[in-house]
Amino acid sequence: ERLQTTASALHTAAHPDDEDSYFIARLARGDNARVAYLSLNRGEGGQNIIGTELFDALGVIRTEELLQARRLDGGEQYFTRVADYGFSKTRGEAAAKWNERIVLGDMVRIIRMFRPLVIYSRFSGTPADGHGQHQLAGYLTPLAYEAAADPSQFPELAKDGLRPWRAKKLYRGVGFRPDPKMPATLLVETGVFDPVLGRYYTEIANEGRSQHKSQEMGVLEIRGPQQSGLIRLDAAGVKETSIFDGIDTSVAGL
Repeated sequence: ERLQTTASALHTAAHPDDEDSYFIARLARGDNARVAYLSLNRGEGGQNIIGTELFDALGVIRTEELLQARRLDGGEQYFTRVADYGFSKTRGEAAAKWNERIVLGDMVRIIRMFRPLVIYSRFSGTPADGHGQHQLAGYLTPLAYEAAADPSQFPELAKDGLRPWRAKKLYRGVGFRPDPKMPATLLVETGVFDPVLGRYYTEIANEGRSQHKSQEMGVLEIRGPQQSGLIRLDAAGVKETSIFDGIDTSVAGL
């Protein structure tokens, strides 16, 4: 099934456990797409409910939790080089501590490596995202989307054979607390039963999410209708039924 489609998507956020697990499982297991989650850091600044490890040691644990989640939901996993320094209230603080240009360059590198047709940012880049690191992830994703396609941006990546790449579409999520004033423009149906796998994509997603044991993220493997709400950023007002509408994802389309 995967050999018959070129569909691909890159999902971005700040930390391990920020990902839209339903979206990843639906695309990877249901649409047979290449899907990757880009976490800006490895969660070194978080809590640990299962042991005494903190900081770098916790980053190792949370990295392994993410990799196990991806083995289950079918996605791939990427990181930038920055570390989670703990909670922050503003995007400016995160940008200053991390060096915004370095993070942007790492994101562009990953986009040019993975070459996704669609990019989906979990966050909006505004104070509505809460955590300052969430805000920076949401702010930088549209910039990385544009910079990855611009040969004048980060030209040093050409030495590694990474040519400019233009993704076809850019979305962001409705957030952890959806704003009624900014409703989703596309609902990705994730609560769908797969007769071959014998499971709902939401069941698979939540099995993966439950791997975030250090963060006490164990959840029920639910069945029934569920949706991931997305907002199209690069083309407002377009009516769609799939993130791949209007994109030729056939092998012949190459």
